[in-house]
Amino acid sequence: MVIHDSGGNHPEKPRESFISRYLFSTDHKTIGLQYLWLALLSVFVGMAMSLVMRIHLAWPEMHIPFLSALGSSPERYATLPVLHGSLMVFLVLTAAPQLGFGNYFLPLQIGAREMAFPGLNLFSLWTTVVSLFGITSAFLIAPQAGITLWIVSVSVFCAATLSSALNFTVTTIDLRAKGMTLPRLPLTVWAWFINAILGMLVFSILLAACLCLLSDRFFSTHFFSAVDFPASPPANVAPGASPVLWQRLFWFFAQAEVYIAMLPCFGIVSHLIATFSRRPVWRERLVVLALCGVGLVGFCVWGQHMFSSGLNPFSPLVFSVLAASLGLPATILLVSWFAALWNARFQLNTSLLFALGFVSLFLSGGISGLFLARHDFTSASVTEDFVTGHFHLVMGVAATFAILAALFFWFPKLFGRRLNEPLGKLHFWLTFAGVYAVFMPMHWLGLGSHVANNPGANLAAIRSWIGPARSFITAGIVITVFAQAVFLFNFLWSLFFGDRVEEHNPWRATTLEWSMASPPPRHDFGAPGPVVYRGAYAFAVPGVAQDYIPQHVAPDRVVKAN
Repeated sequence: MVIHDSGGNHPEKPRESFISRYLFSTDHKTIGLQYLWLALLSVFVGMAMSLVMRIHLAWPEMHIPFLSALGSSPERYATLPVLHGSLMVFLVLTAAPQLGFGNYFLPLQIGAREMAFPGLNLFSLWTTVVSLFGITSAFLIAPQAGITLWIVSVSVFCAATLSSALNFTVTTIDLRAKGMTLPRLPLTVWAWFINAILGMLVFSILLAACLCLLSDRFFSTHFFSAVDFPASPPANVAPGASPVLWQRLFWFFAQAEVYIAMLPCFGIVSHLIATFSRRPVWRERLVVLALCGVGLVGFCVWGQHMFSSGLNPFSPLVFSVLAASLGLPATILLVSWFAALWNARFQLNTSLLFALGFVSLFLSGGISGLFLARHDFTSASVTEDFVTGHFHLVMGVAATFAILAALFFWFPKLFGRRLNEPLGKLHFWLTFAGVYAVFMPMHWLGLGSHVANNPGANLAAIRSWIGPARSFITAGIVITVFAQAVFLFNFLWSLFFGDRVEEHNPWRATTLEWSMASPPPRHDFGAPGPVVYRGAYAFAVPGVAQDYIPQHVAPDRVVKAN
C-alpha cells in the first residue's frame, strides 16, 4: 500500500535558489537540458563561421570586419575552420545526441530515478563548459598560445566525455527497472549504451595523445618529435618515435568519431520511424546486432586513411575489408526503416520529416563515399570540395537532422509545450533544399577537378563554371542559415507561448518516459518504480482498443477492442 502525504505535517522546504537548482543540480534532466543549450549555442556559432568562410572563398576581396580586426594572415584565417570543426564535432555532434538527449531520457526510458553517478555527471557538464570557453578563446589569442589552449581544452573535453561514458554504461547495466531485460530496451538506449563503450575506448586514446603533445610543448619531451634522433636517444624518448605516432593515435579517434556521432542518430531515427509508422521495428534484435556491428567495426577501421604511413603492406587489405563490412549493418538499418514505412499509415509531422531527411542524407553521403574508394579518383583529385561535401552529408548534416527530429519529438516532454508544426515544416523544407544546394555542388567541383586531370579535358569550360558554382554554394548557405532563423523563432516562441500539452502521451508512444507528466517531476519515478511487461515497440497489436500498448501496462490492464 502506498500512503500519500500532502506534506502538511512537515516543515516546508526552502525554495532552491537559481544557482542550486540549475548551476549545481545533479538532476539528470537539468544536466541534459544544459548540454542541449550548449549544443544550440555552438551550432549557431559554427554556422556563422561557415557562412564567413564561404563568403571569403566566393569573394576573397570582400572586407569582413571581424576577420580584419583579428588580422588577415593565413595563419589567423586557418584557425577559423579549426574552430568551426571543433565546435561542430565536439559540442554539437558528440554532445547533443549522446550527452544531451541521452542524459535526459536514458534513466526515463529504463525506469531509473537518476544516473548512476550524479556528482560525476555534474562534473562532466562543467568540464565540458570549460572546454567550450577554452576552444573559443583559443581563436582570439596569439596563434602559438592559442594552439596550446586548444589542446588543453580538447583534453578537458575528453576527460568529461570519458566520465559521461562511464556513467552511461553503469546506468544501463545496473539501474534498469524490474522487467526491463536487455531485449526490451528501446533502440535509443541500445545506441547510447554502445556509443558510451565506444566513447570510452576512443576518447581515452585522444586524451593520452593530447597529454603527450602537451608534454612535448611544456616539458621538452619528444613523443611526436619531427627531428632525427641521435644514435643514443634521450631516456624520455621512445626508440623510433616520430610524427607518425601522432597520426596513428589521432586516427584511432577521428575514424571512430564518425560513428560516435552517428550511432545515437541511428537509434533515434529507428525509434521515431517505428513510433510514427505505428509498426514494430522490423527484426528488432537484428537491428541491435547492426548497432553493435557499427560500434565494433567503427573502432577497428582506424587505419583506413593511413595507407602511406609505414603500416604493414597488407594492412590496406585488412582495413578495406573491415570498412566494406560496415555496409552490412548499414543495409540492415536501411531495410528496417523502409520495412516499417512500407504501406504504413503515418502522419507526416515535422519530426518524421527530419527522420526521413536523415535517411536521405545518409544514403546520399554513403553513395558519394563509393567514389572515394577508387584509388585512381582519390589520387588524381585531391581538392577538399568532394571530401567536404561527402563528410558533411554523411555525418554533419545527417546527424543534425536526427537531432532536430528528436527535438521536435521530445519537445513536449522537455518543456510541456509543442513546437509549431507549420513553422517546423517550413524550417525542414528550407533546410533540406539548402543543404543539398550546398554540398551536392561540392561533389561536382571535386568531380570537375578529377575530369580536368584527364588528357584532352576542356579546361576552359571546366573553369568557367567553378566561380558560379561557388557562388551557388554560398547562396545555399544563406538559405540554410535563414532556415535556422525560422527554427530559432519557432523554438523561442513555442518555449514561452506555444500550445501546452494537455496529455502525457501526445504521440501515443510506448516507452516509459511518456508514462509521466510533461515535463517530468523532479524525482522521476516514485517508489517502488515501474514494472516493464513487454518490448518497446508494441504497435499494431491485434485485439486491443488502441494501436499500441505502453511498456508499463500490465497484461490484465490492457483495454480490449469491442
